[in-house]
Amino acid sequence: MSQLIITNGDSAADLLREAGIDGTVLPWRDVLHEGPVPDTPTEAELREIRAHHLADGVVHSRASVLSDMAARDAHLDAHQDYERIELWFEHDLYDQLQLLQILSMLDARERVDGVVLVQAPTYLGTQQANSILRFKELELPVSETMMSRAAGIWTAYRQTTLKDFEEAAKGPIEGYLFLRQALKRALEELPRHDNGVSRTERQILYSINRGVAKPGPLFARVLNMEDAAFLGDWSFFSILSGLAQCDEPLLTGLPERFVPGLLQDDTRRKAFITSDLYLTELGQAVLAGEADHAEHNRIDRWLGGTHVTNDHLWRWDDGAEALIAPPG
Repeated sequence: MSQLIITNGDSAADLLREAGIDGTVLPWRDVLHEGPVPDTPTEAELREIRAHHLADGVVHSRASVLSDMAARDAHLDAHQDYERIELWFEHDLYDQLQLLQILSMLDARERVDGVVLVQAPTYLGTQQANSILRFKELELPVSETMMSRAAGIWTAYRQTTLKDFEEAAKGPIEGYLFLRQALKRALEELPRHDNGVSRTERQILYSINRGVAKPGPLFARVLNMEDAAFLGDWSFFSILSGLAQCDEPLLTGLPERFVPGLLQDDTRRKAFITSDLYLTELGQAVLAGEADHAEHNRIDRWLGGTHVTNDHLWRWDDGAEALIAPPG
């Protein structure tokens, strides 16, 4: 029986191949919690937008990312060649957004027969080849209801407003063990209602204030503060850099703004990873809830199809667990 196995990246894909899983193994590599993910008329247009965002010009060129995505999507175009499609994904935000995209693409192709979901409660990439296939016991056939529900949430994520996405995060999502919590975690990356920093930014400030003052250990500490860690090192160091390289910095000590290319240079990488970080007076005030980052610095980020800026400032109220829409 011909099978297509789709999973969350190269580490998991390599382990599944090493474990001897039968079929074509396809890694899904997009970091969908970062950058614009708008509701485009065609998949090709979304690929163009995502390739432009993901390309760094050093490690990945726009052309290489675009080529990889086109080849990836061609497997879904050829879904009729596969009697069975297995989706192997973890519990974290990175994986759950990928899962929504894939299910939406399958829904658009009217493919539900033979689609099964393997929901791992831990990280696939940290498993061993001789143990990873145990998760196959957790497989669940994807029903038409599950497929359409995922497609609807994916559409909500790609809108220019977050209201529908917030509603999706509130209700039960039958069949998906980890999706609701992942959607809430996505909303927590919005500027907080009282101090203007995201949950990740707040965890960075808190950890530095507690004495974890070098970027390498800080990355590990912040990941350990998550129920389901989803950030890679590039993502984390970019967020860290943003708190230092802004009009009124919240922290100081980084030798330069983070770009992926610096990790390719041993001298620059060591200087960055081992630098000593300190909170500024503003950073301390923001951490204490006595100042608002958004009132001092430029906010410019995306959550799905919603562009979050100072003039279009969506916020998250932690206590109420509720979205706060921009005024007006």
